[in-house]
Amino acid sequence: MRIIGILLLLLLILPIVEASAETSWTHEFEAGYITTKPLIVDDTVYARTSGLWTGNEQPVVAAFDVFTGEKVWSFASQTARQNDMTPLLYVDSGQGSCGVWEDLLIVGWVDGKITAHSPKNGSIVWENQTGDNFRGITGQMALETDRVVVPTRTGLSTFCLANGIELLRVETESIGWRNGVTVTEEGYIFGDEAGNLHTVTRNGNLSSTMLGEGKIRHAPLETRHGLFVHLQTDEGSSMYLNGSILGKMGHSPAMPLMHENRIYAATSDEWISILCGENTCAIESTEPFHSNGELSLRVVESGLEVWAPSNTPEGGWGVFNQTALMRMEHTSFDTYGTAAPGFSSGIVAIGNDAGTLQVTNLGFVSENTTQSESGTFEVFLRATILLMFVFTIVFLARKDWSTASKFGSAFLLVVAIVVVPDLSVKVAEQTSPRYDVEWDESWPDGWQETQVVVFEIDGITYAIGGLEPQKNVYDLTVIACQELDIEPQIEQQYLGPYLVSFNGFAGDGWEFMLDGQRSPVGMADAKLGDASIVEWRPA
Repeated sequence: MRIIGILLLLLLILPIVEASAETSWTHEFEAGYITTKPLIVDDTVYARTSGLWTGNEQPVVAAFDVFTGEKVWSFASQTARQNDMTPLLYVDSGQGSCGVWEDLLIVGWVDGKITAHSPKNGSIVWENQTGDNFRGITGQMALETDRVVVPTRTGLSTFCLANGIELLRVETESIGWRNGVTVTEEGYIFGDEAGNLHTVTRNGNLSSTMLGEGKIRHAPLETRHGLFVHLQTDEGSSMYLNGSILGKMGHSPAMPLMHENRIYAATSDEWISILCGENTCAIESTEPFHSNGELSLRVVESGLEVWAPSNTPEGGWGVFNQTALMRMEHTSFDTYGTAAPGFSSGIVAIGNDAGTLQVTNLGFVSENTTQSESGTFEVFLRATILLMFVFTIVFLARKDWSTASKFGSAFLLVVAIVVVPDLSVKVAEQTSPRYDVEWDESWPDGWQETQVVVFEIDGITYAIGGLEPQKNVYDLTVIACQELDIEPQIEQQYLGPYLVSFNGFAGDGWEFMLDGQRSPVGMADAKLGDASIVEWRPA
């Protein structure tokens, strides 16, 4: 009997030991989106969040052990709040004309600050402030020898990697957003919201060229046939090569990338593969797909994989070869996503707009989804449960009721330890804070059982109801503004439409409450009931 019991234990524990070799853990940030690619460097995963545009959440940069999910360090900005979407930049140690530096993790913030952190403990090695403190840094930074090149809302700065001293500052006459910078032999090239391409030489001379009516929201790509730019327009998007239109595509383009002789791009309507041959670049294939954020490359034995987050309620990641969709990868927490996956040594780190980070072995994205921050602790709990269960069965088989009862009680206790936290999470999800929504007695009776919109603008309250029912907050807000003669400024960002101002009043941003509750999605995705009340207020 003992031999049989031992064999049974070995058979049960062996899969757990094997499973412990797999990397699979998740971390749910308290608030904010994950809109930029997590970085995997050696044994550490680095991720950042953006605020929820409510003015209250602090954006965070955090480091985790890649195998266990244990948090190594975390840094929360005390001054930035919204739209912190600049990709993280990891810099290996080195030296240059302005000094010597150790490994750095460089972070650009929406308040215009740039911070360089120790990757080991998150401490600030140096920091500096650009001239823009409102939506200051939102685009992709670049490295050049001993300096970091930083595009800002109104220009460009370079900083010494060794000490953070600003080496160059150039101002433009236009506004940028998500305006990543590219380093070329000619200098630094970046775009703006008016369709201008700016070139800054290394001695600070600025020249600008109007490309077309639209917004440049990515780092231009340098090809052997000239610069490639995917311009966002009111009608959709236009792709330019060396100043000439290459093709017209769908709305809200993603940030394109280039590998060898191919450019990969995406919009709300399609994924695009462009082949750059001997004479020019031309669109070779398209696939119906919805992706508006970052794309990521993974080199495999069979060639190349291009991963694109699906920015839809169903979420997931489309995995393409050079010309076509091969498969979709999914997790149990799929939702809107704009961040590209990070890859390293058979491991993938993925994040979504719900602030959930998952790190797992490639090929196990769907299968090995867990809810624990520490994979090691979860394996221990599972092993303990199985052991308790086996001992209970063994002593029951021997009719040792007293001992079996003891092990059975311990078994139930361990199960409770595992289950209760998950139940608590589920309860918390269902009981998120709500705010009282009261019917204003001054409102007309005709507004009863209709959709109502309330605006608090510069100390004045506006309200309207009885409108034609709409499906989402965005459509209802636009119609309400038309009826009340309020002028909204709305930007189309890759996360969706974003409310900038009402009647020119921007403040520190805007938030909306839907039926007394903050919405986890943007206004275009926030669904309305027949009698919903939408309240817009300054953040």
